[in-house]
Amino acid sequence: MAKNTHLEHLEDDIFNAGSAGAKNSIAFLESLRDMLSSGKGGGNTKVTVKWDGAPAIVCGKDPQTGEFFVGTKSVFNKTTPKIGYNEDFIDFHYEGAINGILKQCYKQLKKLPIDGILQGDLLYTSTPPLVTVSGKRGYRFKPNTITYIVDQDSEMSGKVAKSTMGIVFHTRYVGGSMDSLSATFGADVKGLQGVKDVAVFSSEFTNVNGLANLSISEKNNINNTIRQAKTNLRSGGKFLDVISKDKSAMSPASMFKIYFNQVIRQGKIPNTSQKMTQEFIKFLDDRYKKEIIKKKTPKTQEQWEKRRSDSVSFLNSNKTIMFSALSGFRNLMDAKNMIINKLKKIEGVGTFLEDESGYRVTSPEGFVAIKDGTALKLVDRLEFSRANFTVAKDWG
Repeated sequence: MAKNTHLEHLEDDIFNAGSAGAKNSIAFLESLRDMLSSGKGGGNTKVTVKWDGAPAIVCGKDPQTGEFFVGTKSVFNKTTPKIGYNEDFIDFHYEGAINGILKQCYKQLKKLPIDGILQGDLLYTSTPPLVTVSGKRGYRFKPNTITYIVDQDSEMSGKVAKSTMGIVFHTRYVGGSMDSLSATFGADVKGLQGVKDVAVFSSEFTNVNGLANLSISEKNNINNTIRQAKTNLRSGGKFLDVISKDKSAMSPASMFKIYFNQVIRQGKIPNTSQKMTQEFIKFLDDRYKKEIIKKKTPKTQEQWEKRRSDSVSFLNSNKTIMFSALSGFRNLMDAKNMIINKLKKIEGVGTFLEDESGYRVTSPEGFVAIKDGTALKLVDRLEFSRANFTVAKDWG
């Protein structure tokens, strides 16, 4: 697969690739269902836990020179790759808080016996404090939205207590040069546990004792929802194919993602596909009107007014198949959330959301499903994505 610079939500693949994206999303769901069915495997599908770390860190040895480096995802920039081979390079490429963070990473991660190049998420850069949450003692760190508590009695706590940096690796890169790297999801970190200063966490998902196995009724519910998704997405396929080909910023596919993030932020996902269809058409119309106001010349305003009129007319004339497509979108989310709820049964490091009233238990950020060299993220968007938009972050 290509470099891991951005992961898409499973259900959003229908807007990225039309009917082909719909088939891909369905195939992922069916493979995940099989993986969680007792006595059956998921074939070449695997799942990793998505940690809520920040910032993303890429580090390892340059395949051509063998020289160690660190950086953010900007090491993959096409025009000016920002690769920190030493502190001077870090000073040249990075400013502000990230400069100091990367210098710490360079000093500490260089100690790890990393073979090749790894990408991960930074969890902390100083020893986490020992706190009491919900009656349990543990080491607390909050890299982004979620607060993590490593139980004092767990095997990992001894490692955390002695460390000054924590990181979770999830992607490995191979290739003959920095500009020809290809990514493989999943990183074996067993050999990276020998450095006292760095706690390396694993993103591996393990179905311990079959706790995440689907019951017969759960599997039937997922199957029924997948069948509904297939029917609706088949009906809305032509509409999805048309809008997915338009890659402009104001295309219906691009605008729907912005619209849906907005309703998540507000906690107001429409309860029917009909209402979602109506709301989206109004949202697109309003966004165009705001853009038209910004244009300085009558000619440009006239051009944008035509684009607005054409886009709104297209959506209104295709309401029926758009309704089918958005019904399929909702079906995909429903089936995905059923699977997420089973994956949550496997308890790992404690996860909490922190607000003015204290801590409340939450689920992990989500999971990543990997199949045939591609990956899609599995996130309960109403729970985590809304928190990600609204909860204060601890890192600069």
